Amino acid sequence: MWFLLLLWYASSPHLSSTQVADRLILQGGNGPCEGYVEIFHNGIWGIVGDQKWKPNNEKVICKSIGCGTSKSSKDILFPKDMPTTWMNEVECNGNEDYLWECMFPGWNISSYTKDTVKEITCSDTIQLELESLPVFRCAGTLKYKTISMEKVKETGYFCNTNWDKKHADLVCEHLKCGQSKRLPAAGTYSQRMKDEKNPVIFKAIQCSSVEYQKHIWQCITKASGPCKEPVSVICSDHPHFHLQGGSNACSGQLEVDDDEGVWKPVCQSQYKLNKSSHDLCLHMRCGTSHSQEPMVCDSSKNISLDCPDKVSLSLLKDDRSQNVGHCFGSVYFNHSGTLEAVCSTSWDEKDGRVVCRELGCGEVVSVSSQPQEGGKHDLVDCKGSEASLWHCLAKHYENTTSCKKASVICSGSVKVRLSDGPGRCAGRVEIQHEGVWKSVRASNWNNENSKVICNQMICGDASTHTDSFIEGTSQVMNNEVTCTSDSKSISNCIKPTNKQPQQGKNKMLTCQEHAVVFLMGNCSGKVGIEQARKSYWLSGSNATFDRQTATVVCQQMDCGDATSFNFESTSGTTDLWKYSYNCLERKKSLFDCERSERLSNHSIASVICSGSKRVSLKVNATDTGNCWGKVDVCLNGACGGVCEDAWTEQESIMLCKDLKCGSAIYPLSYLKKSQSASDNITISSVHSTQQTTSMSQCNMVKNVDQSYCKDKPVYVVCSGSVKAKLMYHGERCSGNVEMFYQGNWRPVCKTALENQDVQNTICREQACGHGVKPLSFFGPSSENAGAVVSGLTCNANSNSSAECTVTVTNTNIQQCALGGLQCSEWRRMMLKLGNGACEGYVFVYSGAGSQAVSSDGWTETESKVLCKDLGCGAYINHTAKEKADDHGLLWGKKYSCRGETNSIWDCEVNNRPSQNQSIYLQCQDNRTASLGDPGNCSGQVMLNNLSVCYDNWDDSHSKIACQEQQCSNSISLEKNNKGSQVDAHFVSCSGTESNLGQCKTTRGTCSSGLVSVSCAGCVKFNLTQKCGGTIQILYRGTWESVCLPNVFSREGELLCQELECDNPVSLQRDQIEQSEEEKQGQKIPEMSLQCSSENKKLQHCLIKKKECKKPSVIYCGGYQVKQLIAPIPINLYVGLSLGLLSLVVVVALCLFLRRRFVTRLKLRFSMRKESAFESGDYEDVEPNESKLFGPMEMRDLNRHESESGGDEENGRRSAESSLSYDDIDEEENVPAQPLSSGGDGTSSPGPGAGPSATHEHVTYEVEEDQQESYDDVVSMITPAETREEIAEVHERPKPKGLAIHDDEDYLEPDG
Repeated sequence: MWFLLLLWYASSPHLSSTQVADRLILQGGNGPCEGYVEIFHNGIWGIVGDQKWKPNNEKVICKSIGCGTSKSSKDILFPKDMPTTWMNEVECNGNEDYLWECMFPGWNISSYTKDTVKEITCSDTIQLELESLPVFRCAGTLKYKTISMEKVKETGYFCNTNWDKKHADLVCEHLKCGQSKRLPAAGTYSQRMKDEKNPVIFKAIQCSSVEYQKHIWQCITKASGPCKEPVSVICSDHPHFHLQGGSNACSGQLEVDDDEGVWKPVCQSQYKLNKSSHDLCLHMRCGTSHSQEPMVCDSSKNISLDCPDKVSLSLLKDDRSQNVGHCFGSVYFNHSGTLEAVCSTSWDEKDGRVVCRELGCGEVVSVSSQPQEGGKHDLVDCKGSEASLWHCLAKHYENTTSCKKASVICSGSVKVRLSDGPGRCAGRVEIQHEGVWKSVRASNWNNENSKVICNQMICGDASTHTDSFIEGTSQVMNNEVTCTSDSKSISNCIKPTNKQPQQGKNKMLTCQEHAVVFLMGNCSGKVGIEQARKSYWLSGSNATFDRQTATVVCQQMDCGDATSFNFESTSGTTDLWKYSYNCLERKKSLFDCERSERLSNHSIASVICSGSKRVSLKVNATDTGNCWGKVDVCLNGACGGVCEDAWTEQESIMLCKDLKCGSAIYPLSYLKKSQSASDNITISSVHSTQQTTSMSQCNMVKNVDQSYCKDKPVYVVCSGSVKAKLMYHGERCSGNVEMFYQGNWRPVCKTALENQDVQNTICREQACGHGVKPLSFFGPSSENAGAVVSGLTCNANSNSSAECTVTVTNTNIQQCALGGLQCSEWRRMMLKLGNGACEGYVFVYSGAGSQAVSSDGWTETESKVLCKDLGCGAYINHTAKEKADDHGLLWGKKYSCRGETNSIWDCEVNNRPSQNQSIYLQCQDNRTASLGDPGNCSGQVMLNNLSVCYDNWDDSHSKIACQEQQCSNSISLEKNNKGSQVDAHFVSCSGTESNLGQCKTTRGTCSSGLVSVSCAGCVKFNLTQKCGGTIQILYRGTWESVCLPNVFSREGELLCQELECDNPVSLQRDQIEQSEEEKQGQKIPEMSLQCSSENKKLQHCLIKKKECKKPSVIYCGGYQVKQLIAPIPINLYVGLSLGLLSLVVVVALCLFLRRRFVTRLKLRFSMRKESAFESGDYEDVEPNESKLFGPMEMRDLNRHESESGGDEENGRRSAESSLSYDDIDEEENVPAQPLSSGGDGTSSPGPGAGPSATHEHVTYEVEEDQQESYDDVVSMITPAETREEIAEVHERPKPKGLAIHDDEDYLEPDG
């Protein structure tokens, strides 16, 4: 289907492609409908000969060129040299659309020697005009009329498709209006042409050779397509007027466009004015004047008009309200009090340039389209030199039409400033665009942009040094800002873009002319000025500096008023500022005052101000004087915070130094903010100079927008606020590490303590020597630790953590394992050689070993403190005993507690003891441990009947617990109640303890789980059967399976001995009787047996290790083996199978031989039966069948016949097909007789053959293999002396009493 459509499309005479190739016109006549015929073919113009000419030819010609029908014709001499004769001997019937569809010999085939051709006059004439406002005829919509019999037959317009200047030139020349002046947009001069009753006709245009064609009608085609608007034409003879210098677009001096873009007063131009003011005002759409008198130029004066309508231009918001500035917005005409929007179709920068110039708004920055609205002016096309947009070429609708509004931004609306800086030449770049101040992103900013801005602001060139300023709240500019070396203003650099504003920082800029005032002291001292990072001094004398100027300086520095001023002498080498200032009234800045180049070369101005400045750190409204917190600036008693946007590291360093708080920690990895409703950010940024030594000398930029930065006050943390401590828990110089940071003690990650310099620094800070090793955190900790110290960096020579770099993050204990530290001066006290953990001699354990404590100075007070430290309750008594020789040297320090003490270590005195006696101390409590119930060797670890937490617990702790319970070694430990919050003991042993009560302990909430221990003393072994089966162990209170990878190993022998059985034996599967427990199966064992050569008892061989995928089984000597039933010999199975197979083979062979024998007998019977038919004794055959065969043979024979009967028809076809392989000459319609057996055994035709004979199976054919069956039959019916016979076809005699079928043949042997 599509192929047919394409074929029709390609062959259609209405397609323009055909018309481009072949075109017919009439030349040399009066208009396009008169003249001789010329045809454009193969790119060449040629003529048509008139041999065999017919009137129908002329009819087709006029019809094909849109000129009606033929009116008359005559012969004329061809006016030029004889061109190519494309067609001759043309014969049309009058129904063809084009002449080349008529009969003719072919292109340039028929010779034509005549010098005459036919000149044809068609019935129609074509009239062209430019439809527009009256009076001016050389511009408008191109319209045609076809006139026949002096009546208008058809009117229409030309489609703008393929329209160009050459086509317009044809029209202008034809109308005697010169050449085409410009090509306006299609439909410029027309209103909407929608008339359903009388649809507008459009003619398509496509010229083959404009140079050769003299009339636009000669370019029309019959092709039609989408054409919404007609062609508009402006010829050179059409004048273009505007009014210049009046109060609106419809008043002023009349000027005409004398040349392209050159406007002259009409009387000074070449234009011959002969139009009335009515015509001129109407022409400019400015209403109608009452004067119809033509105006005449007087060379002495120019002509001015004041037309009735009043037209002005406005740029408005989308809601038609006035913008803040009048130099941007949507374009509207105020036409005599009515706002008329301008549509944006074809709107471009040239049109926008006219708008900006008309409004006095500078250059055009950008033009765009705004949301849909009704407009009355569209297709605006300005040359760029018009006095008003109103005078530009455009399409003007009588009624409002829906369209997108035209919008323009002029350079007069684009401004630039540097905001929130200490002067007008430094700050954040902001551009006023579309009436809104917008910041610009620093990304993709180039140096040319900075140069243009600094030059535009008269601030010199851009500086390479840029200070920090706040980000501000202004919206981000979406337009691209890209300046070049030719850019004079930032408005030249703004380009529209479809990209969204990029994320990032705003652009900050400092120009070279930026200068700031500073004082050498806090609100007093010499007055200096810094520019381009260089310091100058302000000249001071009575002629160059006075009190008013001094007050401006004080106020500029936020120091109140000037209380006094003076002049300090200086040497001639001092750099003086190039200007002096005279402030006649209060100004915000010294640089706003009147300046002079009159200087005093020998003195510098100095002032003392009434106010003061103070910068400090505070955590809240009442907490001041700290070394960390929010920066608080007080200016003349009014205090407030500083915005963090513009704060720098150098400012933090300076402030910490001012406050004598060490160095600044910057940047802050973690910040604890304490916001309150009273937070007031009064300072947006702080700026120092090269001469600044303290924060009070800095220039403070006030935060004008109090709502901005309210949630972003700057915080500073000085190293003086950071310190570390060790949480001892009864030990000295060992414990959890905590650091005081931002007002809180925070735990430290163990990874932060791995560096040796960090360990040494913390230990030195605690007077604990050097670091030994990091420890795991001891005691309860929250799952969500909150802010922790995750990183520490210290120098090798650091003596305090305040000198380290601290990193604090919000994390949890899964991400950060908390840690502690042991220093070289580590020590702890224990009671030894007594009864339990709370009675015995007082010993100090340290890195040097264990030493008894001297009784010198030891009193009941120290004893009470130690009992409390050890968790042993109240004090009972203590005695000094002569045991020093037994314990070796005594500890070299004494103890004396005074007042309230936290631990015994607060009582330590460095004096060496003078007494050589040890202390034996007895406390009230007894710290006893157990495994579940007392006496158990397996269970939950308890200390004083309270569970023990799994934290810090390891195998060494389990060994102490088992030994304490006289339960031998520990074999496993487990975690219970994981995730629950349980009150429990935390235990940490160092390896010197003999019972758990002597270990370091603390009490708290445990969430990691409780610890359970199993000792070897509780283990028992068993097998599921006597001396055999699955191995089981009793521990943890239940029987469980165990893994034994090799039952014939030492472990297997020990197990069998443990159960009083003989050594392991190997049994077959059928010798084993599984118990019900074994059949059910058990889970994968968690414990394995693994003995060393030293192990004597199997209980010590248990280890917690999963080595087997199923429970292990062992069978020892003494296991009762299962009784077996004797198996049947394999030979018997083989013999029975072979015998059965032989029997099957014999039976199959017998059946085959019997079937073969029956088949042969059946064939022999059939031959005898045929002989009986020939002799007429066939009736006796059947009764004798029982004589020939026995009962069994007859039954088989009958069964065989019934089986073959169904294949009788197939057998006959097979017999017939087999005849074709004999040498037989067939004759048509000669029937053949069935074969019968002769007396000598040969085949002969049976004379008595008939239908009954055939029915009685005269012939047979066996459907087994043909060759094999044939041989068998021959061997039965043919005598040994077989001789070759040649068969011939004979006509069968008709036997008496038998019906003969004529369509059968029979065979009779020769001889």
